[in-house]
Amino acid sequence: MARSDVICSVAEYSAVAAEVDLLDVRWRLGEPAGEGRQRYLGGHLPGARFLSLEGVLTAHTGNPLDGCHPLPDPEDLARGLGELGITGDRQIIVYDEPGSFAAGRAWWVLTWAGLDVRVLDGGITAWTAAGLPLVAGEVAAEPTTITLAPGQLPTIDADDAAAWPGILIDARAAERYRGEIEPIDPRAGHIPGAINVPVTQLWAADGTLPDDLTLRELFPADSTPMAAYCGSGVSRPRPSLALEGAGVEASLFGESWSGWSNDPARPAALGERP
Repeated sequence: MARSDVICSVAEYSAVAAEVDLLDVRWRLGEPAGEGRQRYLGGHLPGARFLSLEGVLTAHTGNPLDGCHPLPDPEDLARGLGELGITGDRQIIVYDEPGSFAAGRAWWVLTWAGLDVRVLDGGITAWTAAGLPLVAGEVAAEPTTITLAPGQLPTIDADDAAAWPGILIDARAAERYRGEIEPIDPRAGHIPGAINVPVTQLWAADGTLPDDLTLRELFPADSTPMAAYCGSGVSRPRPSLALEGAGVEASLFGESWSGWSNDPARPAALGERP
């Protein structure tokens, strides 16, 4: 894939707005349930429908080994998309707000499910910075039926992560990677052998994806297989989005650190990688 296959600028979206489906996926880690939807109702891009990260893009299995945000069941995903009038016949553009991981998560899950998806670069902030209007309230949609083809992007499990033959990227903050703090999960540290590329480095101050040169400097410059994980499983697609934009495929460890750290049989490394 090239950058243009996964990222869409405000100008590019404006030119094709009538031909695509637009989804608002605003969500922030730790905020009260429903806050993203409330921001959507208060003002969103014209024509955007709200897609719930927790309600549609995530399964809730109750098993801590699955991590906090497992991939959704394909039938549940199809049902949630169908309720928004998504048929899969048109490209989908997703957006959030700078500092959020939700659009990357939506891009990954929907692409994994066989849909044609791009992320609006800079999200709602880029839209308003261009002097374009927001509208309030709900956007009505006629429910549809959609057929998905899950499995279009590569995933790995904990055994794969433990024996990963290439580069395993930990996308959490550096202090969590080193095990200095752990505010969420039961154990601190990282998967042995993983390198740290904090997800905050994967967008510019305005929320847009950095240029190709900057991205190439963040990732090792060889052709070994790559995989990524994060804390709860939401920000882990951002490295994959960045790498795909640079033409490099990366597998995702879905359970991420939340699933790994809940398994006492899995070791935790501390400090920097040797």
